[in-house]
Amino acid sequence: MSAHTIWTAADLTVPAVDVTAMKAHLREDNPDQDAVIDAMLRAATRTVEMFTQRLIVRRAAVLRTQSLPCGRDGLRLPGGAVDQITSMTIEGAAFTAFEIIGASPAIMVPTEDWPVVTQEGYPVAVNYTVGPLVASADLLAAVKLIAAELYERRSNASEMSISEVPLSAKALMMPHRIMPK
Repeated sequence: MSAHTIWTAADLTVPAVDVTAMKAHLREDNPDQDAVIDAMLRAATRTVEMFTQRLIVRRAAVLRTQSLPCGRDGLRLPGGAVDQITSMTIEGAAFTAFEIIGASPAIMVPTEDWPVVTQEGYPVAVNYTVGPLVASADLLAAVKLIAAELYERRSNASEMSISEVPLSAKALMMPHRIMPK
């Protein structure tokens, strides 16, 4: 993403792994720990998303940009696999003359030259849904590994702290990482 774009995704409402599955992974049966485990799962899900540069829980996203590429060059949509484009506006007017190519990242390619943007600020907005219906098994395993590490080290009394993504989780995530251009 360039300095001329702003990308935001909707808040994570559910983690990639549910609490029941994580409790089985942790061998934890205390219902009093559900909220703590849920918080660790949300943090782990966001960690995997930030590392891979792709959403693993499907949700809405918005890309705002100051300008468009020249001619028919593509516009990259961050976040991974795009499900659908909800809307695109350029200086407040709807724009629909495009197609989506690829998935990681998806690229919007106009069927005619992009319009010239004259307004200041971020007058181009693309609203879309991004993320898989079901995350890959290895990314879900990475979420579990990171959440387990966070859960294990949740006490301030612990002398050790998590300062880096566990190596096993990193190995699972690396093939899914979208490398910045």
